[in-house]
Amino acid sequence: MDIMPWTALVFQSIPESIILITMGLGLIGQYPGMKGIIAVGVAGAVFSYFFRRLPLDFGVHTLAQMMCLSLLLYFIIRVNFFEAILAAFLGMLAVGIVEGISIPIVSYITGISFEIALHDPWLRVLFPIPDELILGVAAYLCRRWRFSLIPDGSSLVKHSRKEKEDEK
Repeated sequence: MDIMPWTALVFQSIPESIILITMGLGLIGQYPGMKGIIAVGVAGAVFSYFFRRLPLDFGVHTLAQMMCLSLLLYFIIRVNFFEAILAAFLGMLAVGIVEGISIPIVSYITGISFEIALHDPWLRVLFPIPDELILGVAAYLCRRWRFSLIPDGSSLVKHSRKEKEDEK
């Protein structure tokens, strides 16, 4: 059970969720307005804050957060459900990869272990700043240049329908 302090919710989790969603949506070729992305990011981070207080096995909160983000993307931004799941997954994957690389580097440079940082409310906010900067720049560039893993930036559903029509 991870008890996240309110400082981490406000200054780390909410910005990270907004970046995660922006990145995930960009990678599937969806570029909705920032108001919807911010609404999903705030709601998703608040959900995660309360869900982490439950006595569950490690990793369960990650799956729950992915499903919550998918549902929020579906209902608030109106992304189709398959794309919402894919966007949440890709965003979380990007965060995981960047954190997996940057946290050991930050820990080495500062001499502060990740475990120690987790137990100090302000270190918990400061420790992930490098990976949030990297992800924020990547999400911005993805959005700015309309970079997508989906060809032609088309919707997965539209793309699959088009392929089926072309086969006929």
